[in-house]
Amino acid sequence: MENVKAIVIQVVKIWRLYKTQQLVLTAAMREEIPFQLRTLLSRDYMICSLLKKEMANFYDGLRCCMGDRFRPDSDGSIMMAPERDIRMVLERIAVAHRQIIAEYETLLDLVEDSNINTKILHQHRKQIGAMTDELVIQCEKMRPAEKEHGYIPY
Repeated sequence: MENVKAIVIQVVKIWRLYKTQQLVLTAAMREEIPFQLRTLLSRDYMICSLLKKEMANFYDGLRCCMGDRFRPDSDGSIMMAPERDIRMVLERIAVAHRQIIAEYETLLDLVEDSNINTKILHQHRKQIGAMTDELVIQCEKMRPAEKEHGYIPY
């Protein structure tokens, strides 16, 4: 595999996005939010933890192929401003999920002509997509006053 280094960089980028996402989800769950939303975010946190662990295992397997110690650049994280508006936090979490999906697309393009089994990567992408859809639905449920009265409450 001639593009192992690029694949490893992409795997590390996804791992870091999951790590950042866990921090954001933890901060969101500290807020006063409805039980149903707390359940959704805690499930999202657990899934991110599992997928992050699987990406770490994937990285370890690739690192063995490289032979030398490789430390990728530290870019690839997302910044989240602390906010009190839970709807905005949910929207930012959904945007971060979409960023993770985009990074998976890049990774899948990189491993296309290799001997790497991409089934788990496709499963990860599908799971993150489902979580994003649920977050968007939950976000829409939080806007009843806006839909009923035609204005955005501040």
